[in-house]
Amino acid sequence: MHQDTHKDIDVQLTQDLLSDYASSRENWVTQAVEDNEFRNGKQWTDEQATALRKRAQEPIVVNVIHSAVEQAKAMLTANNPKFQSTARENSDAKVGRMFSDLMAYIWDHSNGNVELKQAIDDYYVKGMGVMMAYINPDADFGAGEVSIKAIDPLELFIDPSSKDPFSRDAAHIIVGKIVTQTQLISMYPEFEDVIRNSSETSYLNTASDSRHALMNEDVTLKRRLTGQSITDERELELFERYTKIKLPYYKIYDPRSDEQKVLNEVDYEDYKQEPVVIVTNVEGENIYTDKSNVSQYMKLYEEFGEKFHFMLDQMTGQPVPMAGEEHSGSIPNSTTTIDIMTKEALIESEEIMVNEIEITQIQQCVSIGDHKLFLAYLPIEEYPIIPFMNGFNRNPYPMSDVRLVKGLQEYINKIRSLIVAHASSSTNVKLLIPRGSMDKAHLESEWGKAGTAVIEFDPELGQPIVAGPVPLPNELYKNEADAKADIERVLGIYAMMQGDVGASPQTFKGTVAMDEYGQRRIKSKRDDIEECINQLAKVVVGLIQYVYTDQKVFRLMQPNNRPLEMEINSPLYDDIGNLMGKVNDITVGKYDVIVLSGSTLPSNRWARFEYYMQLYGSGLIDQIEVLKQTDVADMEGVLERAGQMQQMQAQVQQQAEEIKDLKGDLQTAQRESLHDRKRVEVKEFEKKLAKAEAKVEMAQKLYQTRLADELKIAKEDIADFDARRNTSREMNEEMLRLEE
Repeated sequence: MHQDTHKDIDVQLTQDLLSDYASSRENWVTQAVEDNEFRNGKQWTDEQATALRKRAQEPIVVNVIHSAVEQAKAMLTANNPKFQSTARENSDAKVGRMFSDLMAYIWDHSNGNVELKQAIDDYYVKGMGVMMAYINPDADFGAGEVSIKAIDPLELFIDPSSKDPFSRDAAHIIVGKIVTQTQLISMYPEFEDVIRNSSETSYLNTASDSRHALMNEDVTLKRRLTGQSITDERELELFERYTKIKLPYYKIYDPRSDEQKVLNEVDYEDYKQEPVVIVTNVEGENIYTDKSNVSQYMKLYEEFGEKFHFMLDQMTGQPVPMAGEEHSGSIPNSTTTIDIMTKEALIESEEIMVNEIEITQIQQCVSIGDHKLFLAYLPIEEYPIIPFMNGFNRNPYPMSDVRLVKGLQEYINKIRSLIVAHASSSTNVKLLIPRGSMDKAHLESEWGKAGTAVIEFDPELGQPIVAGPVPLPNELYKNEADAKADIERVLGIYAMMQGDVGASPQTFKGTVAMDEYGQRRIKSKRDDIEECINQLAKVVVGLIQYVYTDQKVFRLMQPNNRPLEMEINSPLYDDIGNLMGKVNDITVGKYDVIVLSGSTLPSNRWARFEYYMQLYGSGLIDQIEVLKQTDVADMEGVLERAGQMQQMQAQVQQQAEEIKDLKGDLQTAQRESLHDRKRVEVKEFEKKLAKAEAKVEMAQKLYQTRLADELKIAKEDIADFDARRNTSREMNEEMLRLEE
């Protein structure tokens, strides 16, 4: 490598690495730019378009790739990722669980899904997407925030010898971008003088002409949008180099205070100068290193000196410290001596144990052209830049999915152009006129239409025969459909997943099953992306513990706009105002955060809701968890009204119980009353019955009387009849005798 003695050594290293790395990725950059343009609709070369137009064909583009990539992005980011955190070693498990909420908070305020969509787009189109975790010092009114963003993979220079899918084994990673002077000053206002005096370099131009041209187009567009002058605005190259280095650290254990910590060189030097007090009294010599005891004895030392004693207060009877040695009026054997020393002496005597270790950290060097802005060390062991490698083959610059299907897309375009050209020629009007019979130019201008052809012929030679177009074979249409299906299969996106109802089963369950099966192909992509998000989360955890060291309240919107509020690093004081520690101290301990598998993919919300209802019915979850799975916007109002309804139901149930009891009492009373009423009714019935019996008896007697009278009359009538009959018989007998 060429070494310029006038340049800063860190700037020189960055520029030397750029020269080496650029050549390794040159072919990939060219392909990535072409693939990006191809996906965005530039699918014919200028030569191809010109040749088609000469044959009266238009370069038709049926962009199947674009729709498939957009559908893939929509599916892979259908939901925000759900994070789960755990505590490692002896870390606080309660605090550990807060990291999942902190990660969700960072994802939310960083517009994580928007950034992830861009990374996934690059993943499909350019072969690699890139996410980055960083510290935004200006956010939250200067308190700082941890944020994430997607960066253009074309701005990334990775060590070509890297074999890790996340480039964790890379010696260096460089981000290089072309920005305007105004933008740089807004980014680094403290370095305005350096920026204005910096020279314009062309390292990115030599790295890739196509990329540089693309960057220039972006800058020009930004100028138009912002109204900046093209002639006055300078373009500068900004480089951020990230390097893994080993730094010395010191692992400390103090057996007196049971203090354990790991310090860097600067903090270790400060630690060695911390005061230690040696207290000598009647009990002997005691060495104190913890801050509370040291602070207490330091106050006594400042007020009474290195030697003091105690006397009894005549009013309170309590011991009171007094300067100097004890005397006859002092409390016997109360003389106390305080000596002050530093922890360095205890380290040298090995009373405080120190082990020197090496810890990997990320060095960040930011430079503009030939000028270094600053050199810093990030409090993390892994690179904050996480690439999403598509089809990783132990190469930091993989091939994109677009390149896999470019041939199929070009075939579709050619077929569609041929079909359109054939349809146009089939509908053309052929106007045959004898040569010289009319002005052809006038006819074409006045009567000609699009698709109309004016043909002159010699009548003496006969009228020409115009042959009609040959019909296109049906196989051509089938080939186009097959090519489209092949693209969808390669990209893992099928027609039904894009809303094509013609490709879906006739039943709901069949559609759900097919959708589930269709997602299996894209789940391979999901696994790649989720692993990258997990790596990103590991980096974010380290930055969280570095940035969020003060007391802070986070507010996170949960599903259905339900707010979640949590407080971290809350100071805890004793009764006299001394700081005892912190509640929810996230700066202590080691924690892991992972994304739940499949949480970003779309899910069948009806099936999920039914599942949660089953859990609710079993009493395993409450109604709040059920409502989270719905589209209810006013969940708070629903819960409030549900609570009111529960209260009303409880009141109604209580009233129902009271009514039941009253009904029982009433039934008892009614039964008792019924018995009393029956007794009265029986008596009344007995009276009525007696009356009726009397009436019946009287009627019987009357009937018997009447019957006797009728019988007597009948007997008299019979006797009278018998008398008349006898009289008549006697008269007849007398007449007979007289006749004789």
